[in-house]
Amino acid sequence: MVAAQCTVRKAIRHGLRLTLLALLKLTLVWCFVRLGVMAGPENLEESDYRLGAGDVIQITVNDEPDLTLQSKISLNGKISFSFLGEIHVSGLTVKELEELLKAKLLDGYLLKPVVFVSIVEHRIYFVNGEVDKAGGYPFKPGLTVRKAVVLAGGFTERADRDRIVVIRGNDPLYKEKPIGMDDRIYPGDILTIQESFW
Repeated sequence: MVAAQCTVRKAIRHGLRLTLLALLKLTLVWCFVRLGVMAGPENLEESDYRLGAGDVIQITVNDEPDLTLQSKISLNGKISFSFLGEIHVSGLTVKELEELLKAKLLDGYLLKPVVFVSIVEHRIYFVNGEVDKAGGYPFKPGLTVRKAVVLAGGFTERADRDRIVVIRGNDPLYKEKPIGMDDRIYPGDILTIQESFW
């Protein structure tokens, strides 16, 4: 009888613990939404963001609907633009691309081009290992490991929070490096939360 009561108590405690963990995860996600982690591009640090393969951009030129374009940057870092052909845009900021297009359109096409470039969708980074929802997520400037984990559903019970590694998206050697919770995540990064041994 006593053993059965102990088993019931343990089951209740375990259920309460799981419920509290779920509530904590939901609260964290809500807090980050309120702080703007999941906000649209207008609230992000776009001025420092470097375009790359996989980003979807929109280009608008004043009073020239034929020059309005939405395009995904190809693997070779280029887009195809009316009259101008293929243009290499990878590595440029939005402002630099606007200036480049303006200069090209001034060269025999338009007298006073006003060019506006916006990012419709950022390319992805990856989270795998001991998180609830491993996979690829759209990058957002200002992203940290802590925020990336929250967006991936939080740590699993087996996660080792002190053993997190990253392979940087721009690293040709694909070398894993240790990374801390408040370190930045960049486009194309592969973040891995390793399993605890205990």
